[in-house]
Amino acid sequence: MQKSVCFILDHLGVGGVQEFILNYCKFVRTRIQVTVVSIFGNDIYSERLRAAGAEVIVLTGRAYGYAAVLDPRSFQAFSTFYRKNASRFDEIHLKLFAAFAYASLMGQWRSPKVSAGLDCNRSQLPFPIQALFWIFARRYRRFYLSKLLWNDYSAFGLRRDRLRDQQYPVTRRNSKTPRIYPKGSAFLSVGRGIPQKGHAEAAALFAELQRNLSGDACLVILGEGPAIDALKATHSAAGDDAISFPGSVDDYDDWLVGATGIIRMAVGEDTNSVIREGILAGKIVATTLEGPGCRELAERGLVVAIDRKDLPASAVRLAEAVTATTPEKREQLKLAAQKLWPEEQAFAMYD
Repeated sequence: MQKSVCFILDHLGVGGVQEFILNYCKFVRTRIQVTVVSIFGNDIYSERLRAAGAEVIVLTGRAYGYAAVLDPRSFQAFSTFYRKNASRFDEIHLKLFAAFAYASLMGQWRSPKVSAGLDCNRSQLPFPIQALFWIFARRYRRFYLSKLLWNDYSAFGLRRDRLRDQQYPVTRRNSKTPRIYPKGSAFLSVGRGIPQKGHAEAAALFAELQRNLSGDACLVILGEGPAIDALKATHSAAGDDAISFPGSVDDYDDWLVGATGIIRMAVGEDTNSVIREGILAGKIVATTLEGPGCRELAERGLVVAIDRKDLPASAVRLAEAVTATTPEKREQLKLAAQKLWPEEQAFAMYD
């Protein structure tokens, strides 16, 4: 009988977790039946997930947000689905905080087939969410967390025999219609529109970079949320057309393949999917060194190190990288990424 695995997550909007699940579905489609349950209605991935062989179930049509998470109707929808369907899955993996909260309130850590996990540094979690994981995470029999972050969460009482190293594959971005940008150098800042993602800091670095590239550069901020809305209003009022705000896009491959590189200045977030995909695509990745993973990449010469306290010097380094990048250098980046993040090893831990 074919094994049945269920991922329950908050939403199917843009995110590294959603991309991981899509890649997983593609990888195991002939061996494992995957069901993806989205609590809220935000949707970028459902069609692609179904095309990859997954069953996709959306529990509510409400947009994801704190108010929706706290709405008793959302919990009721989750609880009703779980009680009716949990028995048909061999494994259930909880992703993102609402799914974790609802399942924990139902005491689902008691089930040996249920796992949970975290995909970010502790500093990225607001205090109430930290408290939620502090109370419940230690109770789960399997908890997925990058080994680089185990010490970061040591105060949460996570038992080493229950921890699983969360490894990450890299999405191979390909495009037959790469985006054509209006400037010679084009950089992306990608992520949700919250302050922790560092879009405002990326814009500040870009202002310095423009001067070093004689104005022949543009910055595209991809994502949605209040922090991006505020940034958009500020730059629109100033008449700054070198920075654009397309929102969330479903053709990210086109944007990345056509770009010169990535500016990633998220606060407290170690190596994420944006960095990994950028390197695999052979792009320049400029990032603050928020953790051991980023520092190792900088030591290997795979990323340009950004010091948020010294943006002028950081912009000089980035401009030099733009000038020095060659086709040979791009190929070296691609090969290094393939060795660092092999797909088989990352997916096997959920088999």
